[in-house]
Amino acid sequence: MKQQGTAYHFLGLNAADTNARARAFLKQYGWTWPSIRDPQRTLAHRPAVLLIDAQGRYVAGFEGAGTPVLWNALKRKLRTQ
Repeated sequence: MKQQGTAYHFLGLNAADTNARARAFLKQYGWTWPSIRDPQRTLAHRPAVLLIDAQGRYVAGFEGAGTPVLWNALKRKLRTQ
């Protein structure tokens, strides 16, 4: 995704779903970025979405699996960065 000359890179971290469920979730939203599995929850103890800028600073995010309202809010936040 490119927004006003700024490139965003995404990496999904799947801590709860099977590979098949995770692929279905990505397909449902039309997302194509890579996703890695963390079934032992070494990297994430609960579902969360974090937006980190190029300097490593937290910009936005939420805990939990998310809802369309939360995903849309995150998209709006990306557009303002």
